[in-house]
Formats: sequence, structure tokens, C-alpha cells
Amino acid sequence: MSYTITIAKAAEDDIREAFLWYESQKEFLGNSFETHVTSAIENILDNPLKFQIRYGNTRIFFLKKFSYGIHFNVNQNNILIVAVFHTSRDSGNWKNK
Repeated sequence: MSYTITIAKAAEDDIREAFLWYESQKEFLGNSFETHVTSAIENILDNPLKFQIRYGNTRIFFLKKFSYGIHFNVNQNNILIVAVFHTSRDSGNWKNK
């Protein structure tokens, strides 16, 4: 099955915030984070249903090098990325955005 993907504004903001923080820590570290996020999104697109439902209808893909989870929902052939959270944060907080 072919899927389409949408990234919610809140998730875009999460990615941008993390990128800027990593870039402030070390030059090009933000770029590395962005590369890992892009690769994760490609993995999600390949087979979104292989990722465990963690709460409600939301699945999470955990990045390997960075301590972030990409929170997403699947509805038929549509994927919506709702948040990108550091694993130390409460994943339920994306609902407050």
C-alpha cells in the first residue's frame, strides 16, 4: 500500500527547535539530526503499521542516535506526524499543542 505523509505544524516546530538546539551545541550536529529524522520518515512511509501503538491511536518511531520519538497516526493510507519529542518528555503533552 502506498502512503502519503503530512507533518503537523507542531511537529515541524518540534523538529526546528531540536535542530537549532543541536546546532548550537556543535556545528553540523543539527544537520545530522535532520538527516536522521528524514531517514525515520522514510522508514515510517515504508511500513507504518510495523510500529507499535503506544497510546490512543498514536505510534512512535524512536531515532537511534538521537533521543527523540516521532509520534504519528495512520488513517487508511494517510500518515500524520503529530509530534517529535525528546524521550525524556511526557509523550502525552503533544495533545496540549
